[in-house]
Amino acid sequence: MKKSVKALDVFIKTAFVVILYSMAAFFVYSVFTGPIKGESYIGSFEDIGFNEGWHLVFDGEDLGEVTLPYRVDAKEGMTAELTNVLPDTVKSGMRMCFRSIRQDMTVYVDGEERGSYRADNYDTKKTKIPSSYFLINLLTRDAGCEIKIVFKAQNTEKSVLGGISYAYGNNVWFPIISRSLLLVVIAINLVVIGIATVFVYFFIQKKITVANAILYLAETMIVTGLWMMSESGIRQLIIRSPFFSSVYAYVFVSIIPVFAGMFINETQKNKYRNVYLFLETGALLQVVINTVLNLTNIVEYHDTLAFSHFWSVGLVSCAFVTIIKDIVNKRIKTYYMTAIGFAVLIVSSVLELISFYLNPGYALGAFIGIGLIVLLVTTILQVVRDSLRKSEERRLYSEKMNRATFRTIAGTIDAKDSYTGGHSERVGEFARKIAERTAKKYAFTDDDLNRIEYIGKMHDIGKVGVPDSVLNKAGRLTDEEYSLMKQHTVIGADILKNIDNIPGLMEGVRNHHERYDGKGYPDGLKGEEISVFARILCLADCFDAMTSDRVYRKRLSKEQVIEEIKRNRGTQFDPYLADEVLDMINKGELEC
Repeated sequence: MKKSVKALDVFIKTAFVVILYSMAAFFVYSVFTGPIKGESYIGSFEDIGFNEGWHLVFDGEDLGEVTLPYRVDAKEGMTAELTNVLPDTVKSGMRMCFRSIRQDMTVYVDGEERGSYRADNYDTKKTKIPSSYFLINLLTRDAGCEIKIVFKAQNTEKSVLGGISYAYGNNVWFPIISRSLLLVVIAINLVVIGIATVFVYFFIQKKITVANAILYLAETMIVTGLWMMSESGIRQLIIRSPFFSSVYAYVFVSIIPVFAGMFINETQKNKYRNVYLFLETGALLQVVINTVLNLTNIVEYHDTLAFSHFWSVGLVSCAFVTIIKDIVNKRIKTYYMTAIGFAVLIVSSVLELISFYLNPGYALGAFIGIGLIVLLVTTILQVVRDSLRKSEERRLYSEKMNRATFRTIAGTIDAKDSYTGGHSERVGEFARKIAERTAKKYAFTDDDLNRIEYIGKMHDIGKVGVPDSVLNKAGRLTDEEYSLMKQHTVIGADILKNIDNIPGLMEGVRNHHERYDGKGYPDGLKGEEISVFARILCLADCFDAMTSDRVYRKRLSKEQVIEEIKRNRGTQFDPYLADEVLDMINKGELEC
């Protein structure tokens, strides 16, 4: 019956696991496939690209037909004019979407101004702001009409004339949202996980040695997540002010490496504190100076970003060099998993910087976001590994102390019983050997084997409550004396009743004189009512008694021991355990 229940349990669990992974696979499949044949059409969020056939006049020079996006070498104040003919598919209710990369833009349809965007259309008059999208409304009568877009460069950098699309209503936003969705999801998760970890920190700060490192990692994730949202393609839907978006983007990106540096410094146990402190101080001063210059309209954040990147590169380089140094000095073994994650973050940061300078249209945050997720995973693995290692060290120390304590107690017991010197120690050893032989049947773990050995050494502790005159009597015990002797199992269990960290201890001590046929003491338990530990101890105890010299008799021969175990198989001893012990004797695993 038990086997049937266990088999059913395994089947149910396996079935649910199969369902889980099957549905996960189908979920991924459904993301990349269309509707099933015969299902109702639910519409489309797609837009229509309008990037072909544009005629470009740049700074008075006719460059002919171009395809958007198109890069030009623009100096501040230069203008570009793009003209085209609107498709016949244009209808009322549609909107056309344009992207300004720090450019003034004005759109004309059939000579009529339909909308404009200025990069300095707010009080601060700053021009080095993030790129923005702006939309104009289309009408059915616009179909076939000329459309002209006038760009005016607001900086001396290379300028990109961005792609254009149109769609019904706000559908024009969906491709933009779709392209940014993964980054935004990563960003939101970084912020949420970071905030949750900050709260967790207050509960673990006095319990985990790397708690401060975890706090700095959480703050790094929060800052990075906020920066990614302020730099994402849909920042206009989150932050409506270009000025605020600019402030967040530049300040956040300047302090990400600082918190990352704090994290790795704490992970390295502050061994390189002075170097990190110097770089963190420089980064702080740079942020303060940049902010003052920006707010006073002297220099914009964008123009001082390179200086912030200098300190960021310094912090990243410091982390890289110190990790290499720790590898050479073999200190890395204390945090090698975290170091692997941080190395990935360093590479991600370098790729982020390269992408920023080489590709103005790059969706910022992708590399750093991935790097931080990897670092989070490796840090969690490091914390789990360290916790398990320390737990194992505590367990081994506790086991060592337990062994010493039990050995002392066993010696004390045997010293009181002058005729059985070493008996408790040997019973513990025999019990462990029997348990090891039967471990597969009873699913014994290493902890179980240790416990049964401890219990074997403690099994006669109750003899401290038996009078010496009875315990050391050379002749046969009277009925009254035998009754006193039998009380040692109850006394022992009572002595140990408050020790609750060794499962099976009380049962083993109290019931090691119970018999399989129910005629033992003190409780008259029968068969499997007796704990398996007690049944093993019963055999181990009797085996040592038979193979040891006593004052009233010499040790039994191997043949006599075998005969005695066979004779008591199924009465005094568990028949399965008795058969195993007989096999161990025949194979020399137990010496008689």
